Amino acid sequence: MIRFITTSGMICLALGLLAGCTSDGTSQLPPTAAATPRLMDESVPPAARSACLAAVSNTTNNGDVEIIEMIFSEANSQVTVGVGPTRAPWNCIVSNSGVVANVMSMTNEGSL
Repeated sequence: MIRFITTSGMICLALGLLAGCTSDGTSQLPPTAAATPRLMDESVPPAARSACLAAVSNTTNNGDVEIIEMIFSEANSQVTVGVGPTRAPWNCIVSNSGVVANVMSMTNEGSL
């Protein structure tokens, strides 16, 4: 009985260790959080949306902008704007009346 439990435990351990391996012996990483769907909270007022699009466009000197995420808050809303053909993300914090508080790139600029 003890030998059966020991053998079963070893098999479970081996399966657990091999679960992330591929057939070529390399490890496979789990999906990242970037795969989560974007939130498009329609409660963000149009004035706030327009203000962020204009602010990001002016900051980046690029008119190819599109809202890719919106999160409403009573204090300030957050609008993520995609810039250029690759839709590089820019974060915009804006009052609901349309006053932009902050615009910031969300890309890893250290690798540029």
